[in-house]
Amino acid sequence: MTFPSPANGPAATRFRIGPAHCDLLACELVRDGETHRLEPRLAGVLHLLARRGVSPVTRDEFLETVWEEDGSDEALNQAISRLRRLLGDASLIRTLPRVGYCLSAPVEPVGAWPVVARTSPFFAWLRTGFAFVKRPVLVGFIAGAIVSALVASIFWPRTLEQEFEIYTGDPVEAVLTPPDEAG
Repeated sequence: MTFPSPANGPAATRFRIGPAHCDLLACELVRDGETHRLEPRLAGVLHLLARRGVSPVTRDEFLETVWEEDGSDEALNQAISRLRRLLGDASLIRTLPRVGYCLSAPVEPVGAWPVVARTSPFFAWLRTGFAFVKRPVLVGFIAGAIVSALVASIFWPRTLEQEFEIYTGDPVEAVLTPPDEAG
């Protein structure tokens, strides 16, 4: 998706909404020192909202401009929901019943981009605060697998020790005897 160049130049693709800094050309949103990548359609929704500011954007306009022919109301709902989470404040995007959406905060153009410390994926994972704990089914499955493995290791029959006994006595010479010829 390409963003048309507004009248006030390339700085209009870099702006601030509430605590979030947005760079639409790079498809990035920075909030609280963390950089989030924006999918092209999500960036398109944000671009339309930012161009209009506090004026409403209709659902049909979103679908025609951002999704063109393959959009749906559900896709727009999910995009708005995701943007609200990324912006960090759900009240920044207002829902206007039977009209569309608009921003509740002014869009402020920014020239300087906030400095974000790049960290390794491991430290970024640590900062998330073990997000997997928020998924109880996954945590339950992992905990059940660990407990099952521990119980099985304790109570599993020791078949190898029972089948093979090591003889440590005196060696016995093997004597080969031919089978009986009686028969």
